[in-house]
Amino acid sequence: MARSSRIPRRPGRDRRREPVPGPVEGSVIRPAVQGDIATIIALRALMFEAMGVSSEEVLDIGWQQDASRWIQLRLSDPRVCIVVAEANGTVVSCAMGQVVPLMPSPFGSDDGGRISNVATFPRHRRLGFTRATVEALLEWFTEETDVGVISLNATEEGRAMYERFGFTDVSFPEMRLHLDRSADDEAD
Repeated sequence: MARSSRIPRRPGRDRRREPVPGPVEGSVIRPAVQGDIATIIALRALMFEAMGVSSEEVLDIGWQQDASRWIQLRLSDPRVCIVVAEANGTVVSCAMGQVVPLMPSPFGSDDGGRISNVATFPRHRRLGFTRATVEALLEWFTEETDVGVISLNATEEGRAMYERFGFTDVSFPEMRLHLDRSADDEAD
């Protein structure tokens, strides 16, 4: 029998929640809206810098335009949740969750979740904004999806926070192969 991928998990729950109080006075945690996209891209660039991506690559406008379009198309997608922290009317932090269909395995047949794009502007770090956005995503995964496992990639700076949420290292670390698609682009 095919398992349905139902989202939202609990009928009647509205994913477009009202903002909730943030970790410091004058702050809120809320779902992202169209007007947040440029700031989310700026935060994503900071995240890539923290991961050691070269400045030349981070500053490339091409990926930023593509990422902006990607977000625009997915803000209303029930399989994607982008959360921002706003302090005194300015977005200072964000995090994104995605539901990813997984092939059944000995570990289960639930959908998987992926957390990414977790970033906070430097002057707003260590105030609880990152924790609050990740916490909001975990609530979304728990209450509004059928996700059975959630994965993420952590920088050394973020590792301890994720461990406090219960994330653990896995036996088989992620490996990546980047395919060179430049020849494909030139052929178009």
